[in-house]
Parts: sequence; structure tokens; C-alpha cells
Amino acid sequence: MSAAVGSKHARPLSFWAWVCAVVAHMVLANGLWVWTGLLPGLLVVLPLAAAVPGLIVKRSTYTAGWMTLLLVLYVAGLLSEGFSIPSRRTLAAVFASVAMIEFIALVLFVRLTAREKPPVTARQSGSS
Repeated sequence: MSAAVGSKHARPLSFWAWVCAVVAHMVLANGLWVWTGLLPGLLVVLPLAAAVPGLIVKRSTYTAGWMTLLLVLYVAGLLSEGFSIPSRRTLAAVFASVAMIEFIALVLFVRLTAREKPPVTARQSGSS
């Protein structure tokens, strides 16, 4: 039985953006590791692995924010590899697309999370 859109049990949109980001993160990390080999793959995936605790366990918008900056570098690197080495063009384009999807999902996660939080009143913030 599915929850209605306006019901109390419906998941917020930020949850679905987070799910999309986590799935894209896992696909990108595992795919790059397999594609580049064991040791180079470890070096390529290490920055992505550093984000896992904040992204998956804490659902931190701070981690999601700095991951967007890192993903821009991955997209640029993958696109440049695809253009410079024609035999790797297809896989580089696929992984660049996955990184772009993760980027968009993380931006949506941060924006929707901020929008879904209740507004802070003067009494809650401690100011008089």
C-alpha cells in the first residue's frame, strides 16, 4: 500500500534525492575501481570513500556540499580521458554521466533538506 502524497507517512523529496545520490555514489566508486584496476583504482576511489560516513551514516548536507565540488573534478577528468583516449570514450562517458547524476542529486538533497526544515523562530534561536 503506497502513501498518498499529502499524507503524514510520505517520504520527503530530500530522502529520494539522497537515495539517488547514494546509489550513484556506489555505482561510481565501484565502477571506477573496477575500470582502473586495483592499485590505481584505490587512489581514484579514496576521495569518494572519504565521503561515505558523512553521506550515508549522518546524511550530512555539509558532506554533500563538498562532494559536489569533488564531483566536478571527476566529471572533468573522465571527460578529458574520454576525449584523449578513443578506446575508453564510452566508459568514460558513462562514468561522467553517473558523476553528473550524483552531482545533481546532491544539490537537490541540500536544497530540499534546507527547504523542509522548520523555520527557526527568535525563541528557538535564543535571541531576545
